Amino acid sequence: MFVRVCKEDTLVEGGMRIVIVDSQLVVLAWPEDGVVKGFQGVCPHTNAPLAEAEFDGATLTCPVHFWTWDMNTGQPTHPHATPLAEYPVKIEDGIVYVDAEGVTPIFAEQ
Repeated sequence: MFVRVCKEDTLVEGGMRIVIVDSQLVVLAWPEDGVVKGFQGVCPHTNAPLAEAEFDGATLTCPVHFWTWDMNTGQPTHPHATPLAEYPVKIEDGIVYVDAEGVTPIFAEQ
């Protein structure tokens, strides 16, 4: 079920923000020349929240161990193999909605 998370005008191209959907942290990112995407908001390596992560408009970098992901796909760009779980996002009438139902964050095997 899609849940309202924010107004579209609170996002900017090349920017990101953290929202909470059904008790899950979600990174909303709008990659440059891309579309708004939603990915798990915790690092799969450390389970640390990605609220303080750096986003350069294309790549998200975890502040703990500097793992990186392409925010168009959620795939890692750092030499590790753990992608970010993706949440469906839709925008209607200037409102951003995210569906967390059935999506579980992915964690690296330790």
